[in-house]
Amino acid sequence: MAKEVRISRRAARDIEKITDYLFKNWNANVVADFISRYEECLDLLTKNPEQYPIARKNTNVRRCVLTKHNVAYFKEFPNKITILTVFDTRQNPKKLNKII
Repeated sequence: MAKEVRISRRAARDIEKITDYLFKNWNANVVADFISRYEECLDLLTKNPEQYPIARKNTNVRRCVLTKHNVAYFKEFPNKITILTVFDTRQNPKKLNKII
């Protein structure tokens, strides 16, 4: 049975920032491609979240690579999956420690 996917406020803001940036600096086709990859990731998450690797030892946080610059981090719970953040890999990785 597919689990419900919830998107944290942080992740929603991340997605909004990424799509705004892509639209301003690239074009609508790039935005559509990003959104398509994100939706594909969400679809696959609901079916089999264990297919994605654990991001950090001793946590249940997993990661899904959306593009070479964006990675979605999520945590699986018994009846839901929560997207914690969509992290830009060009940032300082220490920022990610505070999030996950």
